[in-house]
Amino acid sequence: MLKLYWFIRILFSLILLGMIVSMVYVSLNYYTVETKMLDLVENYGFFAVFLISFFTDILVQPIGPDITIIGGILLDKNFLCISFFASFGSILASFFSYFFGKIFSNFGLNKLHTLKNYKKYRKIYAKYGLFTLSVGALTPVPYVPMCWIAGIFKIKISKFMIFGIIPRVIRFFTLGVVVHYFHILY
Repeated sequence: MLKLYWFIRILFSLILLGMIVSMVYVSLNYYTVETKMLDLVENYGFFAVFLISFFTDILVQPIGPDITIIGGILLDKNFLCISFFASFGSILASFFSYFFGKIFSNFGLNKLHTLKNYKKYRKIYAKYGLFTLSVGALTPVPYVPMCWIAGIFKIKISKFMIFGIIPRVIRFFTLGVVVHYFHILY
């Protein structure tokens, strides 16, 4: 049991370190990364949209799936397919992030703070958490931490889907429709 505890702790630390490194790299090379992403969408189409949406939503970094949706539509790809594959990648990443928070919750927030503080944060999240999850899903506010926190506080999967997944899909399809019709007009 002790070996498993240390293995999980080391794995958790390595995952967090990898996320921090990727965030710093993308932040320092924003335009290069953005250009490479659009090149991938141009060359590999919908599969690239899916992969990019998945990785941009599972890693904490400043570029979101919106870039692939906008870029794919401006490259004359089908806007419904672009929106679908971006949504599918984002949904998969959201579930991974949610379960990441759920699995590692014992090594996360409740180990960093006292039980009293953990209960206080849990109460605050119970009151405002679903609203913040929807805000993260619908706006450019970082969505990944919202999914982790939903997992850490063990929000029911049905509520996670209603307040996180469905608004995220609505956002991507709305963006796809708006960009498509503005692209046609201009």
